Amino acid sequence: MELPKRPLGDEYIRPGGYRELSQRLAANPKMRGLTALIMYAFDNRTRLLPFLFADWRIIPAGVRAVADSLDGAGLSKSRIVFQLWSPNVRPSHVLMENRPPDILLVSSMQIHAQRAYDLVADACAIPENKRPLILCGGPKSIYEPWDYFGRGEGGKINADCCVTGEAYVMLQLIETILDHMGTGDSARQAFLRARESGALENVPGLVYRIDPPGGREAHLVDTGVQRLVQYLDELPLPLAAYSRVEPPHKKKSLAPAPLSREQIAKRARINSLIMTQGCKFRCSYCPIPAYNQNTFRFKSPERLGDEMTLLNQQYGLRNFFGTDDNFLNRRETVEEIVSHLATRRIDGLRFHKKVRWATEATIHDAYKCIDLMPKMRQAGLRALWFGVEDLTGTMVKKGQAGTKTAEVFAEMNANGLCPMPMMMHHDGQPLYTPGKLYGLYNQVRYLRKHGAISIQITVLTPAVGTNYFDTPYKEKMVFSEVAGHRVDEARFDGNHVVATSEGKPWRKQANLILGYGAFYNPLSLLGAMIRPKQRLAGADIGMQIIGMTALAKTTLDSLIWGWRLWRGPVKRCQEVPGAKLPMVKARPDEIETKRPTAIPPDSAEVYGMRVGDDAAKNGFALPILAAG
Repeated sequence: MELPKRPLGDEYIRPGGYRELSQRLAANPKMRGLTALIMYAFDNRTRLLPFLFADWRIIPAGVRAVADSLDGAGLSKSRIVFQLWSPNVRPSHVLMENRPPDILLVSSMQIHAQRAYDLVADACAIPENKRPLILCGGPKSIYEPWDYFGRGEGGKINADCCVTGEAYVMLQLIETILDHMGTGDSARQAFLRARESGALENVPGLVYRIDPPGGREAHLVDTGVQRLVQYLDELPLPLAAYSRVEPPHKKKSLAPAPLSREQIAKRARINSLIMTQGCKFRCSYCPIPAYNQNTFRFKSPERLGDEMTLLNQQYGLRNFFGTDDNFLNRRETVEEIVSHLATRRIDGLRFHKKVRWATEATIHDAYKCIDLMPKMRQAGLRALWFGVEDLTGTMVKKGQAGTKTAEVFAEMNANGLCPMPMMMHHDGQPLYTPGKLYGLYNQVRYLRKHGAISIQITVLTPAVGTNYFDTPYKEKMVFSEVAGHRVDEARFDGNHVVATSEGKPWRKQANLILGYGAFYNPLSLLGAMIRPKQRLAGADIGMQIIGMTALAKTTLDSLIWGWRLWRGPVKRCQEVPGAKLPMVKARPDEIETKRPTAIPPDSAEVYGMRVGDDAAKNGFALPILAAG
């Protein structure tokens, strides 16, 4: 189900509230004495198209935002561990300031959840008097916080608290903990004292476990829906985190020092930035509008320009990816941003000569902003990822008709902007339809013909936090076991068929690879070389080479999974997954107020996940190869 919303008029913290909280913490000497280990869980089984290769060249945005927020609040002794780079680091082997870290923060997407569980379990094995305070965040924590509690034999493996909101919630939690910290207390001891006193109930956006005395049933407490920071300019500049990144290695403990500035410039070839958040559409398979409480937030043009300028000057960073839900959501905001960036200079050079950036949008909004595309190029924009999903609108309608898409792509090509469509292969859609655009192959070839530079294809997969997450489970469509192999969360990545009502699921798995093959192939590469696009020749050729290379690994994985689906047996889930422990609302009288939607939800009962949604939040995007 979708996340609930706060009552109308109560969605935001008051203006200036974030900065005031950060300043109070920075002035607290207890805060300056703390150490924090920030870990991004990563499951290597998910290293497939469309993120293969790019995932190695980007530091996820979520953990960077945590480190920047902590640094701005006075906690400067932190280290970021990205498991793809440093897979063997274990909390039980980490020393910071010659002692275990005071706080362990674990961030994870749903598809990386198993690695997050392992990190929590390892931390729980640390002796009680040395154990850090374990906080979990990221999409997995936001949508399914209960999965971090009651794990292992006897349910003894538990995170201390899940943060189901943004950095403001984390800082509020830490301030409450410090208020209960006595001389000689650890962060975890102060947390337990704050929990027992009921003080945590005053921090919206938390889930934690309570074990009542006398052997009564344990339960989870949900403190409600977070309040959002309305003015994103209040957030700290994204600078400090880059000086806290653990270098790649195979050790269980931390390296003597984080990556240097020079090493950051070599390894972080793509850098994610928060630009805008929110989307006007109410697609039934997407959790984003509900998470943003149907609001749209954005940074000022000056702030965005300052961020990219500082990162370029201080770290030599050049390529940026806006973690937008729909950058073109509001035309006035787009026009202000690109107009400002188009006139900025860095070290005396035009802005677009020093940096280039890409982000996500919809065809509907790109069509409304089509006259702004020349200025977008001047502002440094080089690519737009589009949630096209289905060109015919059979699955979902959001203004992505074939003719309109072709017109948008043609204008982008003419202005040196890369169209990067994202498709969904759904039940009932064949691979090929003669003379019609409905088939997956037909749509992929249409997009390629009209100027698409890359393609992302995922199969519809139940996505947490959406209107129709429950539907496929209730209709016994979701697989629990395939050919004797348990279907765990890593398989819910959109690259594996894990839910369908069709009798031959292996065919859908094959269609996925054939769809990719219709786009990335030697003939397409040859065409890109013989008939190069005037302003996108380098990007077109480069993406074909990258795509074909990544498709080889993805095809092997898909063949293995398809063979299992063909061989069987396929067992199906019998119930909707949920909390193992009872959930208690801290404020049961808080009533959600429904809002009218600008665009009615699609009536078709579909379900799924576009990999780019949460992935962008955590910092993954394909390379930006457009010519500078």
